[in-house]
Amino acid sequence: MDWKDVAGVVGKAAPILGGILGGPAGAAVGGLVATALGTDATPDAVSAALLVDPGAAIKLKELEVNSKVQLQQLAVSAEQNRLQAAAAQYAAEAADRDSARKLAAVQPSDWVRPLVTVGLLVGAVCIVFFVFTGMAEPLMRDATASLTIGTVIGYWFNELKQVLSFWFGTTGELQRTNAEVMQFAVSPGTVSVPADAAAARK
Repeated sequence: MDWKDVAGVVGKAAPILGGILGGPAGAAVGGLVATALGTDATPDAVSAALLVDPGAAIKLKELEVNSKVQLQQLAVSAEQNRLQAAAAQYAAEAADRDSARKLAAVQPSDWVRPLVTVGLLVGAVCIVFFVFTGMAEPLMRDATASLTIGTVIGYWFNELKQVLSFWFGTTGELQRTNAEVMQFAVSPGTVSVPADAAAARK
């Protein structure tokens, strides 16, 4: 259990407190909540106190009212730290790509990078062709084969994305978006077919 799990219960009595507790400042706010409830500064201890203390809601509301300025400061500080960490990560990624590109620039006879890029692009085109023309349908009907093929395709296009990022660049926001799209695509009931549904179609 973490502070995000406790935030929903706390938010019922103190919405502002619960919202901040579920954010980047959760640990700091969790300590304030634990002090107000007279328990250890852990999510488990706070959760247990919320269940057994009949006056917990009143204590949380009082904490929210009396510590409103402090809570806002904690939220702002946590958001600033998050933005700084994201900026540092982006700078490190950009420096890594720049270093690789500079190395490639001083190796004009290097054929490995272009060959890998062309190979991945040709393979991606072939995958799309086989899928959309129905030539891969017999294999996709087999549960074991389709799982293996899906894993290989996912790996293939992920590597292609990395290669294209090397040549054309990318951003942290784009990476997060791609991760969200991939998660949506593989979640049962969205794009992919659940295993039980696939078995029922046979």
